[in-house]
This record gives sequence, C-alpha cells and structure tokens, in this order.
Amino acid sequence: MTEQPSPSEQGLNPLAEQQTDRRHVQTGDLAMLFTSDYKRYVLHMHPEGVTHTHLGIYRHSALIGQPWGAAVQSQIGHAALLLQPSLTDLMKSLKRGTQIIYPKDAAYIVHRLSLHAGSRVIEAGTGSGGLTTALAWAVMPTGLVYTHEVRPDIYQVARENLAHCLAAVCQNDARRYRRGLQGQ
Repeated sequence: MTEQPSPSEQGLNPLAEQQTDRRHVQTGDLAMLFTSDYKRYVLHMHPEGVTHTHLGIYRHSALIGQPWGAAVQSQIGHAALLLQPSLTDLMKSLKRGTQIIYPKDAAYIVHRLSLHAGSRVIEAGTGSGGLTTALAWAVMPTGLVYTHEVRPDIYQVARENLAHCLAAVCQNDARRYRRGLQGQ
C-alpha cells in the first residue's frame, strides 16, 4: 500500500520490471521454494537475501538467474523446486494480524464483482491484506485497489504484507477517501 500517486498517474506499469525476463528469477521477484517434504516458502528475492529452513540455507544470490522450475540445493544438499508463487501461495503466506478471507472465498468475491485488468475497487477494512491481495491480483497491471484500514497497527501488518508484490496497485489515503474519489 502506498500514499503516492497511482501507477497510472505516474505513467508506470507495476509489472514492468518482472516482464523483462519471465523465464528466470530476477532481483525483486517473489519466488517460492517447494521442499522435498512439501513445505512452501515464499521469498522476496534480493542478492543479499538468505532463507533459513529446517533443510538448510538457501542463498538468494544462488537462486537469482535460475530458470523458474529449477531444482536448487540448500548449503547442506537438500533439494527444493524454485517456482513462481500462485495467488493461493501469496495469500496463505501473509502475516496475520486479523482473520483473513481465504482463497476460495476471495475467488468467489472477485468472480461476483467481475473484476478484470483495469478495474478500480474500493475496499473498506484492509485487515491483514488477504482479500486485498486477491483484488490487486485480479485488477493488475492497470487497475487500482483503494483500501482503508482504521487501526494503525493492523494497517502496518497489511502494508508489510503488500509491500513486496502489490504496493503499486494498492492505495491507502484516508484523507482523500473522506473527500471522495470523484474524478478517479
């Protein structure tokens, strides 16, 4: 979530970085490690990043540049698949400060609202960002989700959850909402 002008107002495509090479893991991508014991770890890739698991350490610098679907090894030799996370993976990996809406319910809401790329959505009550994630996923890359959370502590949890993947399509500006969204 951001308090800056929308991507369309800035002339930005929130997915532009990720569209340069979709076959290989890039810095800034969200990735998922799927381990041999069926555990899933959603990661925000950056060169200095390190993910510690019960099966060893996976250094992001060794993962960046790998093709999606590659089998990778921890420093102690345990294998994992390097995959692009699905919407369900993202929603289930959120830190929770409140009850979240789960993927099957979020899919129903997105369906009933007939959301598509370019749609604009107003959400009251961001919570941990579970539904916000699904809404943003549905309206990307040119749509926007205007979301509002009154509790600062819960807003901070949602902000952190959405920061790595969906901040460019989510906005939270209570002052503007009180005035209305005319002309948006």
